[in-house]
Amino acid sequence: MDGYLIALTVFLVWVAILVVGHRMKLWERIHCQLWGPFLMVKTVKGRQLIDRLARRKGFWAFYGKASVVVTIGSMVALTLVLIWESTLVFMIPDEYAPTPEMMIGIPGLNPIIPIWYGILGIAVAIIVHEFAHGILSRVANIKVESLGLVFLVFPMGAFVEPNDEEIKKTERKNRVRLFAAGPGTNMLAAFICFLVLILILAPAVRPVSPGAIVNGVVASSPASEFGVSVWSEILAVEGGSVVSADDMSNLTFDHPGDPVDVEVLYMGNISSKQMPGGVVVGTVTIGTPADNAGIEPGMIIESLDNEIINSLDEFSSVIENASHDAPVGITVLTYGYDAALGKNWFIEDPNITSISLVDKWEYYQQNDPGANKDGYVGKSYMGVGSTVLGVFVVDSDYISSVYTEPFTGETVLSSFKIIALPLSGFSPVEGAMAALYEPTGALADLPNDVYWILMNSVYWVFWINLMVGLTNALPAVPLDGGYVFRDLLKATFERLNARRAKTSDRRKPLTEAEMDRYISSISLTLSVMILFLVMWQLIGPRIF
Repeated sequence: MDGYLIALTVFLVWVAILVVGHRMKLWERIHCQLWGPFLMVKTVKGRQLIDRLARRKGFWAFYGKASVVVTIGSMVALTLVLIWESTLVFMIPDEYAPTPEMMIGIPGLNPIIPIWYGILGIAVAIIVHEFAHGILSRVANIKVESLGLVFLVFPMGAFVEPNDEEIKKTERKNRVRLFAAGPGTNMLAAFICFLVLILILAPAVRPVSPGAIVNGVVASSPASEFGVSVWSEILAVEGGSVVSADDMSNLTFDHPGDPVDVEVLYMGNISSKQMPGGVVVGTVTIGTPADNAGIEPGMIIESLDNEIINSLDEFSSVIENASHDAPVGITVLTYGYDAALGKNWFIEDPNITSISLVDKWEYYQQNDPGANKDGYVGKSYMGVGSTVLGVFVVDSDYISSVYTEPFTGETVLSSFKIIALPLSGFSPVEGAMAALYEPTGALADLPNDVYWILMNSVYWVFWINLMVGLTNALPAVPLDGGYVFRDLLKATFERLNARRAKTSDRRKPLTEAEMDRYISSISLTLSVMILFLVMWQLIGPRIF
């Protein structure tokens, strides 16, 4: 049965249970409350714990002030990021546009959030968020009416319910600190987990052996057809040791298509695989000479312009120095039955014998002028990305390095690659990927599975707390940042009023009702703008 149909069935059964319980007045008898399809289970247990935690009022007052600074900083930063991202929409192809599921942080529904680690991260994020609100409420002498859990089939979160009337009547500074404490605490939890990751957990892991980790396999390539899997590790080729990704890039083959022996580590087992060697087409850009000639990913380039292709460097050199004024000869090998060998191998494709290259500088000037270079003048261009054997590889310490060195990169965005690990398939680390590493040092006694469960758990608590904190800091009601923004805006209006009253300004100070009207209008406009900026990332690429 389709997953969406199962989810819809479960949801409808859940709604039916809620309706029946409501008609039987069951929820009122067990101190529960309905809020649409959500069931709020309330209790007074836990209030004493909040009261005990709130006794150190001086510390929590300072913590509230710090949370205000963090929330305002996050509010400004994320709003600017949303505005910046809105300008990039025009450059995003429809097929790469984010889907609605990607914008919803629900484990299982969002494809990059693993269910169990996601539930753990959300549970921690909501609990610390709500307890922070509760503690700052008691510091301001605001009564906590109840605590509880929110269910939508499964537990979806927790809540602390301060008295609304007392919140409205308390001093503005108390109210601002109360609202800012939620996202501020999420950011603190994310920061603590971040430090644990980069200072304790990640430095304690090392590769089982040096080599080149396969993080991508080209379909229909030698590696694909002869059993090399993603998250294998290549240890040797033709008896020569491979200790890094560069060793793979520097391989030289006697003749394309000849058999080579490749030693591979996968799930703790080392095996030897024999496959055709050579430079393999990894990618083909649409509309380029390679695409027009019928060249496809996975093919081995045997020769170009009467030159046998033995290595990646040679392939690049031959392409750039070949003629683009007339077609040049090309020979490619593709997977099929080799009658001479009596088995499936890579054989010459008779349909591809020539290719018309183009001037590289002119191609980039027309299609991607920002990436053009003076060095491309007079060079030829084919339109392929290439690799050896049909694998994309990284160094064996790559996965641990992205945790221990999160701020390396040529641009600001690439410097924060640790946040993007789920998008690139490097979190959670499990299965064959986890088998390539082992814990060392103080954590050496931990079983490998236990280490990675711990590592993944801390990472997802970090990631989800960061996302929850940033989202709640946005200046849009009903998010916490929206209420912080309203109070700060009210304070600004009051200062302007006071200044106007002290000067000879003929304009009358605003009345309380006028201020509230202006503040409501500004807050609503900003909330709508934030919603538009988020939705624009979904809609924009599909319009243009």
